[in-house]
Amino acid sequence: MVYIKELLRKSTEEFPLLSPGELHVWNVSTDITPARLVEYKNTLSKKELIKVHLFEFEQARDSWVVSQGALRMLLSGYLGIPPKLVKTGRRRKGKPYSIDDPGLYFNMSNSGKLVTIAFSRDTELGIDIEHIRPLPDLDEMIIRNFTSREIRFINGKSEERITRFFRFWTIKESYLKAIGEGMRLSPDNLEFAIEKDSIRQLAVNGIFEQENWNFSEFSTSADYVGTLTYGRENTVIKQLDFI
Repeated sequence: MVYIKELLRKSTEEFPLLSPGELHVWNVSTDITPARLVEYKNTLSKKELIKVHLFEFEQARDSWVVSQGALRMLLSGYLGIPPKLVKTGRRRKGKPYSIDDPGLYFNMSNSGKLVTIAFSRDTELGIDIEHIRPLPDLDEMIIRNFTSREIRFINGKSEERITRFFRFWTIKESYLKAIGEGMRLSPDNLEFAIEKDSIRQLAVNGIFEQENWNFSEFSTSADYVGTLTYGRENTVIKQLDFI
């Protein structure tokens, strides 16, 4: 575990080394004290602080502060510079990147009371996590976002239906984030198969396409599901807690 105050106070020599062939996934809780929230907020840039005041709802605002603050702190650990000096930008399709070190890849997601941030030094990546929860429009969302083959799998076991929905959702979302498309490519134009020990990509825009992407499901607790999409085979994935 890495503690916020230690990261802010100490040199980055004690920060976990991110080696080639590794992928770090950091779990960050948004269920924190007001004092901890201030620590995150104090790392933000002037532009980010202006955005804080634009949020209508407190929960969404605080979650955004934690995600941006944690990203700055973690990038500072990898880069060896203070959090406030960290610079990020967006590529042509909107995918975030490190201006200080474009070879340090990262992506993040948040749901419920959890933020996950993934880092790699040698592969593009995408991450998505979802809190498993009831959805009033579940039937409509299944029809709108999944292929007939995927729908058969989701509906295969009624007791697992909502979990299977979120598993497929995180697979598609993490893939779209990895390729830099976000939601510009409709999820129902992608097809995947969840098999016993793996995830298999079947088609993009209705055309069979086996790309060089790898998929790894993960979970931080029983009520969360997540997926990592990354390009490098034989990658070692390490889950870390940032508290």
